Amino acid sequence: MLHLAVLLVVISCHGTNALTRACPYKPADIVFVVDGSGSERLANFQKQLAFIQNFTGQFEIGKNQTQVSLVTFSTDVTNEFNLNTYYSKSDVLAAIGRAHYPNGETYTHLALDHVRMHSLTTQFGARLNVNKIVIVLTDGKSNEGLLTVQAANLLKQRKDVTVIAIGIGNEVDPTELAAIASNKNHTFTVTSFDLLQTIRQDLTDTTCHTCGQGAADIFFLLDSSGSEGTTNFRKQLEFVNSIANEFDFGPDTTQMGLATFATGVSLEIPVTRYHTKTEFMQNVLRVPFRDGESNLHLGLEMTRNQLSDKILTVKSHRFAIILTDGRSLEHERTVDESRKLHMAGVETFVIGIGSDVDESELLDVASDRNHLFRVNSFLQLDTIHQQIVDRICAEKTVFPTTLATTTPKPTTHTTMGTTTTTKPACGPKVADILFILDSSDSEGPENFKKILDFVYNFAHQFAIGVNNVLFSLITYSSDVNVRFYFNTFTSRNSVLNAILNTSYIGLGTNTSDALNVARTVMFRPEHGSRPNATNIAIVITDGRSRNPNATITEAALLKKTADVFSIGIGPDVDQHELGIIASKPTNVMQVNSFELLHTIQDKITQAACSGRI
Repeated sequence: MLHLAVLLVVISCHGTNALTRACPYKPADIVFVVDGSGSERLANFQKQLAFIQNFTGQFEIGKNQTQVSLVTFSTDVTNEFNLNTYYSKSDVLAAIGRAHYPNGETYTHLALDHVRMHSLTTQFGARLNVNKIVIVLTDGKSNEGLLTVQAANLLKQRKDVTVIAIGIGNEVDPTELAAIASNKNHTFTVTSFDLLQTIRQDLTDTTCHTCGQGAADIFFLLDSSGSEGTTNFRKQLEFVNSIANEFDFGPDTTQMGLATFATGVSLEIPVTRYHTKTEFMQNVLRVPFRDGESNLHLGLEMTRNQLSDKILTVKSHRFAIILTDGRSLEHERTVDESRKLHMAGVETFVIGIGSDVDESELLDVASDRNHLFRVNSFLQLDTIHQQIVDRICAEKTVFPTTLATTTPKPTTHTTMGTTTTTKPACGPKVADILFILDSSDSEGPENFKKILDFVYNFAHQFAIGVNNVLFSLITYSSDVNVRFYFNTFTSRNSVLNAILNTSYIGLGTNTSDALNVARTVMFRPEHGSRPNATNIAIVITDGRSRNPNATITEAALLKKTADVFSIGIGPDVDQHELGIIASKPTNVMQVNSFELLHTIQDKITQAACSGRI
C-alpha cells in the first residue's frame, strides 16, 4: 500500500507561504514532535518553534481543513496540544510559540509511542480520512537507539502514516534518521538550526506530494496508430515513466501495466508482471511502435480485462490512463467498451493530444469531464504528469476501500499552450443543493461510504461559493441530523471535506422527519438559503419510510419549496414512494446496488442542470 507521510522534522525559523499555493486541497493531520533535549539549549529550541510556526502558517487551519498538534520530548514527553484543540491559524501559531523548553535527555522512543497511542487517535482529533503527518525534530542520537527503531516501526505499520525525519547539526545519527523515516526520500538534514529554512521548500513539496493509502493498479493504454510515428510514440513512453517514477511498486502497493492499440491491441506489460519500479520503467522503453489503424475499443477491452478481479487478486483502486492523438475507427464500439470499463469501477483518465481528437468521444471514454486532459502536442505531455499523479493520489483515498482521504485539486487542462480550470457543471449558476441521505441500519457503514463517495463526486463538479453553488447535508435514520447548512461551508475545500467526514448512524428510516427538516430548517435564509438561488433537494435511500402517510404529506410540502430528486438503491426501495417524493417522474432514479451509484452521476447532473438551475 502507498504510505501517507509522517514527517519527522528537525526544524528552524524562517519560512513563507508555499502550501496555500502548492497543495490547498489536501487537508492533513500534522503532529510536530520536537526535540527539547539539553544539547539544544533554549535559543535553538525556539528556532525550531519559529520554523514550525512559519511552516504551519502556509496551511489553511480548520476542523475540515488542516489540524495541527505539538509534542515536545526530552527525558519525558509533553503533549502541548492535540489535533482537536485549536481550529484557527492564529490560535495554533500562538500555542506553538508558548511551548515549554523541557531540557533533559533524548528519549525519542517515548515521543514516537506517544504519537502512535495518543496523538493519532480519534479521541484526540485524528480523522479517518485525511493524511497523517508527524513531524519529529531532533539534533542528536536517542538515548535508546533500539527502542527508537522499534517505536518507529510500530508507528510506520499504520498504513495511513508516512514519516519524514529531519536532523539538525553534526551529532545526528543518519542511520537512526533513516530508520525513523518512511523511506530515504523522507529524511532531511541541515548543519545548523539557522539553516532549517533552506529545506522548507523541499519539505513543502514532500508534504504536498504525499500519496493516498491503499493498493493501486494503474494500466496505461497508448495510441500506436500510424498518425503517431516513432518519435511521438517514444514521448508517450517517456510520459508513462514520468508517472511511474512517482510511485512505490510492489504487489501490495502499486502495480502497473501497459498495452498499445492500432489495428489490433498488444498487451506489452501485464499489470502483475513487474514488482519493482526499475523493471517496469526499463521495459516500458522497450515497447515497440506498432503502426496501423485506430481501434481504440480493442484497447479498452484489454484494459478492462487487465483490471478485472480474475487478474487482480488484491482489492485495489484501479486506474486507466489512455493517450490518443486521433479518433477511433469504431465510435459506437468505443463508447460501449468505455461504459463497461466505468461499470467495472475503473477510474479512467483520457489525454487527448493535438487537434485531431474528437472531444465528445474523449468525454465518453473518460470517467467524467474532470478526468479529461488536453495538450496541443506530444512535447506538452510532461506539463500534466504531476496533475495526473496528484489526482490519482487524491482519488485513491476517496473510495471506501481506504481509511484516509485527501481532497483532490481542481483538474486543469492544458490547451493552446495555456492552463485553465475545468468548466464546472452547469456553468456559473446560483443554486442551493441539499442532500438528504438515508443512514439507516439496512445500509451498513461500507455502503454509506459509497453514498458519500457519490455525493462527493457530484459536488466536486460544481463551482462552489457564495456566488455559485452552495451545498448542505442532512442524514436521517430514527432521528434527523443536520451535518452542515448552506452557510456553514462556502469554499470548495471545506464542503468536500465535510461530505467525507459525515458519520454513519445506523438506526430506523424516518424519511418524513427528514423531509420536514429540509423544508422548515435547511431552506431558510438564516441557514444560508438564498432568494436568488434555485432550491434542489436530492434524497438517497435504500429502503422505505417507517411512516408512509407522513412521508406523502411532507413530500408534497417540500416540493413547493424545492425541486426534489429521489434516488433509490437496491431491491428493497419502494418505487411508488420514490415517485411521491420526487417533483416529477424524470427526477426519479434507481440503481441495483451501491456500487452502481456512479453510473447515474452524469444523469443526475444533467437533470439538475437542465431543470431550474
